[in-house]
Amino acid sequence: MDKKIKLKYVIPGLRHQLPLKRLFKNFLLTGNGWGLFSKWAHYNKKGKDKVGYNSLKTANKSALSMEKKYGNHYSTYLCIRCGKYHLGRNRNNK
Repeated sequence: MDKKIKLKYVIPGLRHQLPLKRLFKNFLLTGNGWGLFSKWAHYNKKGKDKVGYNSLKTANKSALSMEKKYGNHYSTYLCIRCGKYHLGRNRNNK
């Protein structure tokens, strides 16, 4: 469980946080944006790789399905460790 951050995915990962208002909110107001740099952005609670989606469209579709199934809000983000999209939810369910 030691997949390193890859620099070639950092800029695209941050771009996925745009527009600027969302980026500002995620990093400075809520602090949720810093989660991109956490090892848990790539791994689940059991230490296994999270499901990686090759396209944003597929990840968003899966997020909507999970929201309906579990009643929580799921967000998509571009992983800076593997370059694929993952699903996540924050503590506040927003």
